[in-house]
Amino acid sequence: MRWPGDGSLIATCGGGAEEALELELREMGLVPLDRGNGIVTFRGAEREMIEANLRLRCASRILIPLFGGPVRSYADLYRLARRVPWQHLVPARLTIAVSAITRESALADSRLAALKVKDAIVDTQRRSGQRSNVNRTRPDAPVSVHIAGGIATISLDSSGDPLHERGYRTEAGDAPLRETVAAAMLRTSGWDTERPLLDPFCGSGTIAIEAALLAARIPPGAIRTGYAFSRWPWISPHAADDRLHALAADRGDRPAVPLVARDIDPQVIEIARRNARRAGVERLIHFEVADALHQDPPAGTGLVVTNPPYGERTDIGSAREFYGAFGDRLKQSYGGWQAWILSANRDALKGLGLRIASRRLLWNGGLEARLCRVDVFSATCRSARGERQ
Repeated sequence: MRWPGDGSLIATCGGGAEEALELELREMGLVPLDRGNGIVTFRGAEREMIEANLRLRCASRILIPLFGGPVRSYADLYRLARRVPWQHLVPARLTIAVSAITRESALADSRLAALKVKDAIVDTQRRSGQRSNVNRTRPDAPVSVHIAGGIATISLDSSGDPLHERGYRTEAGDAPLRETVAAAMLRTSGWDTERPLLDPFCGSGTIAIEAALLAARIPPGAIRTGYAFSRWPWISPHAADDRLHALAADRGDRPAVPLVARDIDPQVIEIARRNARRAGVERLIHFEVADALHQDPPAGTGLVVTNPPYGERTDIGSAREFYGAFGDRLKQSYGGWQAWILSANRDALKGLGLRIASRRLLWNGGLEARLCRVDVFSATCRSARGERQ
């Protein structure tokens, strides 16, 4: 069957991760075409779709846009969806589910929009005498609808389960960080796998595990059990496995710099260790039970990348005081380090007592967070800066 769509693909991501995702696409040799709110469009067909699913670390889903056009009513949306050759794309033996996002006041009901597209799919299929069943849990052919500015875009979701579900984190702490957010934090920080890396509030270990996967050049797709596209008859059933086999030859050795994951709770450290074991990177990470407010750094200089608790889902007492104590520890012991701190508590960030060099929006599990860069100067530098002032 001829490849559907117009030769473009859509990678979705959490808000704020668009730049990191575009850089990742470029590094993979893929060609970005446009960047929007939570999406990066890039050039590609079957090969690029498979590559993106297997290798992208910051993306949430890879969509294949099938058809788009102006809509002013739900009837228009139905007619637009009927123009897609569903009987060839989605044989009746495959299950379907339709999700819709709408920012159009005339089509504000996303459930009704999804229903109209579902009706168009099964009505088209009925020409062959059969139709797909709906499976909302794990459909073979997930369909995505996006409506904004009077334009509807209908896409096939090639990923199925969202890409942050790598498969290694079957255990999590009280406030788990999505794997894709951790990957975006690492890319935004500029970590080059050659500087020591520390997460002093590691929780279930996501940041350290994503760093280890990156350092060892292990694609996130190596851990997953499958994708929606692997169940489509017009995609080679062994395409993903063949590509993963080729990528396995490019894996790196143990990072030469320390990757350290710390948490004050011994049980949490054991969860993080087991997650790392499932990801195949336990030997690359040094896990420690340690209090971030009192422990010294593991090396003379390096990068802190962390998502400390900020009082939304964990009880830390006064978040501002907690951050103040962490800021004091950075000032006292981490001279020459750079810290990247993700937090949704702006008041707590003010309590750090350190100058924030940059702030970037990065949504984290439905919370509007900020990824803040702090350059920690040595005592000598702080003294010199004070004298100049």
